Amino acid sequence: MIHPFFNISFLILLSFVSFNNHKDTWIIKSSSRVTVNGSTNINTFSCKVSSYGKTDSLHCFPNQKNQGYIQVHTLLKVPVKQFDCGNPIMTKDLQKTLKVTQFPHVIIELNGLSALPNQVSTAIDGQAVITLAGVKRNYIIPFKTTKQQNQMVLNGKKYIRFTEFKLTPPTKLGGSIRVDDVLEVEVTLVMEKKK
Repeated sequence: MIHPFFNISFLILLSFVSFNNHKDTWIIKSSSRVTVNGSTNINTFSCKVSSYGKTDSLHCFPNQKNQGYIQVHTLLKVPVKQFDCGNPIMTKDLQKTLKVTQFPHVIIELNGLSALPNQVSTAIDGQAVITLAGVKRNYIIPFKTTKQQNQMVLNGKKYIRFTEFKLTPPTKLGGSIRVDDVLEVEVTLVMEKKK
């Protein structure tokens, strides 16, 4: 016969494990998008993936925190060939610069959020790893969250540099047109909470 003390201890342990394994899951909709904004010594440009084209998941673990951030996990693989700069030459130059043949995806991994994405019109920070041309860099991305019907939209912008990823900004016409080193990466996640 099992002593009642062990039964109680087992139930407490089981509830503790279940509590710590609790997670919220958000479905990242195919309408999510990524935009890269930049400039040259002559004008500005914007290269877009206007639709992610598939669904993914964002898993949130409310009871697990690291340095004040709620642990989350999602990994977005954005095909470099889907970027459209509105100009075939510029699009080709961007793909060549990002080494599309060797590294066909820009990878954005979200590992932490300063708050859960269930509040209306607020600002939260995200811990992210961005991988370009096989080189990884860690960033804190500020997101603005807005609620649209039953969906939550996270819009984040972060300035990065080509040279941070060991890439050389493209040039044209013997160097007379030069793309600036600094780019603004804008990530828009359209999400719906999984029921």
